[in-house]
Amino acid sequence: APDRFSPAHKLSTITSMSVIDDIKVRLDIVNVIGAYTKLTKSGRNFKGLSPFQNERSPSFFVFPDTQTYKDFSSGEQGDIFSFVMKKEGWTFGEALRELAHRAGVQLEERSEVQKQSQDHDVRLRDANTQAAEYFHRLFLTAPQADACRKYVKDKRSLTDETIATWQIGYSLMDYQALMTYMAARGFSAQDLIDAGLVIENEEGRRYDRFRGRLMIPIKDEKGRVVGFGSRSLDGSEPKYMNSPQTAIFDKGRLLFGLDRARATIRNDKGSVIVEGYMDVIGTHQAGFTNVVAGMGTSLTEDQFKLLKRLADRITLALDADAAGNRAVLRGVDVAREVLDRDETIALDGRGIIRHESKLKADIRVALLPDGKDPDEVVLASPDIWRAVIASAKPVTEHVIDIALQSLDLTDPRAKSDAVKAVSPILQDLADPVQRDFYIQQLSRRLQLSTRAVTQAINLNISTAKPRPQRTQPSATPSFTGTDEPLQPDSPSELNRSAPLLNQSRVTNLEMHLIAILTCSPPLLMDANVALTRANLEHLAMSDFMNPALQVGFRQLSRSAMDQPLPAADDDWLALIADYVLTNRDELFLREEIIQTTLRLRVSNLAREQESLYFMISEQQQARMMPIAPEVQENSASEAQGNTDHYLRESLALYNAKLQQVASQKLRAQKALRLRSALSPS
Repeated sequence: APDRFSPAHKLSTITSMSVIDDIKVRLDIVNVIGAYTKLTKSGRNFKGLSPFQNERSPSFFVFPDTQTYKDFSSGEQGDIFSFVMKKEGWTFGEALRELAHRAGVQLEERSEVQKQSQDHDVRLRDANTQAAEYFHRLFLTAPQADACRKYVKDKRSLTDETIATWQIGYSLMDYQALMTYMAARGFSAQDLIDAGLVIENEEGRRYDRFRGRLMIPIKDEKGRVVGFGSRSLDGSEPKYMNSPQTAIFDKGRLLFGLDRARATIRNDKGSVIVEGYMDVIGTHQAGFTNVVAGMGTSLTEDQFKLLKRLADRITLALDADAAGNRAVLRGVDVAREVLDRDETIALDGRGIIRHESKLKADIRVALLPDGKDPDEVVLASPDIWRAVIASAKPVTEHVIDIALQSLDLTDPRAKSDAVKAVSPILQDLADPVQRDFYIQQLSRRLQLSTRAVTQAINLNISTAKPRPQRTQPSATPSFTGTDEPLQPDSPSELNRSAPLLNQSRVTNLEMHLIAILTCSPPLLMDANVALTRANLEHLAMSDFMNPALQVGFRQLSRSAMDQPLPAADDDWLALIADYVLTNRDELFLREEIIQTTLRLRVSNLAREQESLYFMISEQQQARMMPIAPEVQENSASEAQGNTDHYLRESLALYNAKLQQVASQKLRAQKALRLRSALSPS
């Protein structure tokens, strides 16, 4: 397989930056954002209420000249792609396909193999959709479904509206019922086998997979039926059974109910994961629509990433028994493979904590009352459910609890074993404040000094098996474009070897910087040292406007620190796949990345400065506006005073920020001039 950083590793999603430029030319950012929040013209620009959080006074601005936006209330900023990614929870590839469709821009032509594969996927989804309609109709009308209806309505307390919304179904106790129904609608036996609806045994006999079972359609995040969950009603085994792995059903990449929970999760900035499909349906019926469920297996990294795109806080609502604890401690299969450790408490707990560190997610654990399922808790008392979720513990604290539960803490040796069990867990916490907090907590519970616990933890870490390190990429991108000249203040090497694609200078700087880091990720340390010497913050994802390049920077940052890379959304590789750096001398690249970083920071600060000038002008104009005529005379003075006070405070804040940005910009410019003067011509 090609190296992930090599030019051979290209995605079919995009071919060049020209596709992105074409989309931006055809789609006006004002029209796109205007579909989400009302915008009013303000000079050359537009303003409105923030689409990302609630506010009463407009602090969200769109700049048509640069096709960018800035939200002063939440700090969000970017272009048309970053806006829809943030608002819809899409990946860059999803945003690209959707915006290309709206703009009428043709992406890469599909090969015949790709067309056949995609057409086949459509066929399988159609088969599952029609099967769901068939099962639902049987549930509503078939005499054989009477026991199923009683179970759903009486035991699970689902209403008719909920049953219709989730398309609850029933499969007949018949080996050929579904096959016969689907054959009459043009589906072949092979279609149904590929869709996971029919089984073919070794003798070639074919029969319905689901028979005499409660059927629950499983949809992907776009609301398309891709498979089924089922439950036996007569005590037969297996009690629960999902669709098998198919071209469209991958249980490690799906979350039940996400298509319906998506909007609430995004708005509430938090999600809750439960264990059963009926738990999801019951909690949604009670009005808690931020709840989803896994597919009956350990939660995977892909499932966490689906939620992380929508909200930072993820709460695991689990039974308070041993099985519930094991569900947390099993962690993530992908993380276990990366860590390459035995299946112990320390390792299993790390599975989840590794996600917390890698994805910067706030993962918590909420323990339910003994013997109660989430839908039972909600049905008994919605207030209890709210309290359970509100009191959820950080996952680190929960895993420490589990590690200490089975130990006799009156025995000194047991105390030592407890510290050994928890040491790898604390090692995975990137935040030193959190690590110190949990060390103090552990010390109190073990009745030891923090110094002794810290020494023991450091000793355990130093004697632990070192993590395997990722080898650095050796391949470099290549470029086969035209030789266009650059602006005078662009990186000097580009004038000779890396001509620009047709887009803004800022994006050119971003691409050039990422191309250098792809060549040698450790050079990021040199760039950050230069910024530190200028009293400026280190490079961050916020320095990049292009969402795909933000992902590239995040992955290269991990590579620079010899950390394992996450499963990639590698659209950024396609952007730089044809980009060449003919001079790969280490000293040259070191100087080049420092100057490119400083130029990019100057450019970003200048854009921030311009946005603040505009915001200050808006506030000053607002102070000059008269009070509305409908305000009563005796309250006019009070209203004017309140308005003046608010506007004065806002102006003071914006002016202070402007001074800070201007000072940073001057320091960056001074550092850049110094580097340029000292570097060889």
